[in-house]
Parts: sequence; structure tokens; C-alpha cells
Amino acid sequence: MNLTRYEQEVVINLNAEEDVATIYSSNPVWLRKMETLASEFPDVFLLIRQSGISKTYSFPKRLLRIGKPRELSSAQRENLTKMRESKRKFYDEISHCVEPENTMNQDDE
Repeated sequence: MNLTRYEQEVVINLNAEEDVATIYSSNPVWLRKMETLASEFPDVFLLIRQSGISKTYSFPKRLLRIGKPRELSSAQRENLTKMRESKRKFYDEISHCVEPENTMNQDDE
């Protein structure tokens, strides 16, 4: 069953009394993330419910993190710009060195 992007939801539930949080998801990206965590840490991330389109996992709520937005200084921003330009230049240079595959000369036709 294909869900619309709007229907591909993620719901995180926790309360002040319990030490456990739950994540319900029908979003394929989050499902893959949670499946990976559950396979790597089966004692920590527990699959508690699943249907054909969703899964619910429980995990210790101390592992849930919400961070503040990253703020870059002007020096960091300038450094990232230089790195991006260097990377772009590198890829431009190597793209000229590689010949495209499956090219035919017009004489070969």
C-alpha cells in the first residue's frame, strides 16, 4: 500500500513519568533508521507493534535529542565556501579526464 507523503508520518511519544519513549512511523526513511538501530542494539530499541505500513518502537527517552540550529561564524562560512569550490574544481577536472563510455564515431556507423 502506497501512502502519500502527507500520510508518511512519524510520531514520538513520551511523558514525564516513564523512562521510555515510543516512535510510531509509516515514513520509509524513519522505518529504515529504526530498523538499523533495532538490529544493532536489539536490547535498546524494541519493536513493539507493526502493521503492513507502519512500525512502533520503544527506547529509553534519554536517547532522544533535539538540538539547536547550527550557527556558523563568518570564518566557518568562508572555509566551507572554499572547500565547496575546491571540491567543484576537482570534479570538473576529473570529469574532463574520463571519456564517456559507449560512444561511437560517426565513421563506425
